[in-house]
Amino acid sequence: MYFFPWVQFIQKFLLLVIIFSNNYISNALGQTVTIARYIQTTDNLSTLSQILSYPGLVDLFTLLNSTVAVTLFAPTNEAFLSSGIDLTNANGAFVSNLIRYHAVPDREILSKDLMPSLVVNTLLNDSSLVHLPNGGQVLYLMKSIQGDITINNGNSNGISNLPVKIIQMDIICTNGVIHIIDSVILPPLSLFDTANNLGLTQFINISTNVNLLSNFNTTIGMTIFVPTNDAFNRPNILSIGSTEKISLLKLHAIIGTVIYEIKDGMDIESSDTGKKLHFTVKNDTIYVNNGKVEKSDILLQNGVMYVIDNVLLPLDGSGGNVVSNNSTNGFDNGYNVQGTRDKKLIVGTVLGGICGGIVISLFSCMLYKWYRAQKNSKSVTNINNINNKR
Repeated sequence: MYFFPWVQFIQKFLLLVIIFSNNYISNALGQTVTIARYIQTTDNLSTLSQILSYPGLVDLFTLLNSTVAVTLFAPTNEAFLSSGIDLTNANGAFVSNLIRYHAVPDREILSKDLMPSLVVNTLLNDSSLVHLPNGGQVLYLMKSIQGDITINNGNSNGISNLPVKIIQMDIICTNGVIHIIDSVILPPLSLFDTANNLGLTQFINISTNVNLLSNFNTTIGMTIFVPTNDAFNRPNILSIGSTEKISLLKLHAIIGTVIYEIKDGMDIESSDTGKKLHFTVKNDTIYVNNGKVEKSDILLQNGVMYVIDNVLLPLDGSGGNVVSNNSTNGFDNGYNVQGTRDKKLIVGTVLGGICGGIVISLFSCMLYKWYRAQKNSKSVTNINNINNKR
């Protein structure tokens, strides 16, 4: 009867040994071969190995087999299969760009380098897909407190909005490092396609009507803050004139600068000349002027997009306050600037504390009265008992 538990224990122990051995052997093999050779000799990377043999990727294969440092994020066979992408040589141009987006040149990026985030340039530099000031398209890497690493967490590519995860990290090779991933990393799309995939139709409609969307799409390097449909649907926003709409939309864009990391206290001039954006970061929440960021770090072909909960209003020039609604476009922006929200929070906290104190005081008085009543009742009972004994 006591034999079977030991069998289960031994089975679990052997399974752990096998898993550990596979990882150890895999890493040990990597340390003695190039990245290209490692891919060729690893069963669950056979699809990637086949793709690297395509004529359009001869230069990349040569790089992966050289002495030049490279970091490669390698999708498994299952990752390629589940992507549904046509990986045949007939689709060679797209596949070539796709694989180049998984390679970071001249760097060996280990998991220890990724706390909490890192933005790195890749080998994807096709001008039809990338409009960035520094050339290659980037990967946005994030590492959680638990040690899990995800790639392009905010992207919306129309196929899957789930982040790509590293499932085996730090395979050291003679010319770099490999991280095996569970999904294919798809290159970022244009502003129009990304906003459309996220259902931000009001922004698309308004910016198209005033002939700004095409400019935003082709600008070399941009950071843009896109309000939700609900933000645009607030009173009077859609009824303002075309000139005011152009000014309003330009306030939401920073041209020529791509900001992947927003820091507290930053002030940056928007594309609406003379009007700045002020940033506040509190408890990992980002605020810009009178808006709050709901979704961050969404990579674009030409920059990065942030989804915000409000249509932005310009600052009044003092650095932290927003021009009142009536003095600008005459619409209700839903709520006031961050400073006003903070005041409301303080007032609410004080009132909550006062109300809480009153409730506690009333409860204490009631409890004290109940206690006195019980004590008096017991005293009367004791006196009666003494009198009865007499």
